[in-house]
Amino acid sequence: MTLAALLALAALAGAPQAPARAKPQRAAASAAPRGAAAAAGEGKVRIDADELHYAFQKREVIFTGKPVVLTRGDAKLTCARLVATNDARGEVSQAICSGDVRFERGERLVTCEKATYEAAAARLVCEGSPVLRDGPSEARGTRLVYDLKRDEAKLEGAKMLLPGDEVDARRRELEARRKGATP
Repeated sequence: MTLAALLALAALAGAPQAPARAKPQRAAASAAPRGAAAAAGEGKVRIDADELHYAFQKREVIFTGKPVVLTRGDAKLTCARLVATNDARGEVSQAICSGDVRFERGERLVTCEKATYEAAAARLVCEGSPVLRDGPSEARGTRLVYDLKRDEAKLEGAKMLLPGDEVDARRRELEARRKGATP
């Protein structure tokens, strides 16, 4: 339960409240980790959709619309349907996206058929012909795991396409290094 909820319950119950100077100290202490977490890309999750269905007992929310958008820090996940499971605090613990799945973070773009966001691990698992694009480079595979904390992707069964001019530039760079290293 949050500090604000506890204070509201105490006021409703007629219990004496904490001294005025104690409140700012608690608020500042709880705000500091949130700021640090947000700076590390571990902020709150926001979901925008046309419609939602909430199954209270299962703590499951089904979002639909064109598109459903899940935003967390500097990352954005869009799809046609998102099924989110909430933890005891009401925060998203897992979200499964399907239909026109698209994940964007900076210059990187991932597309796939199904993506599972795991909040505790801060990762996105993409299945169903995942494609990773980073600038002009493109990699395809069978399964992609994107670690949001480290900003790293692991692609299984990978096949990568590099633009011809990029390949030529890397080859020339390697040749130049080899020539410079020999006396």
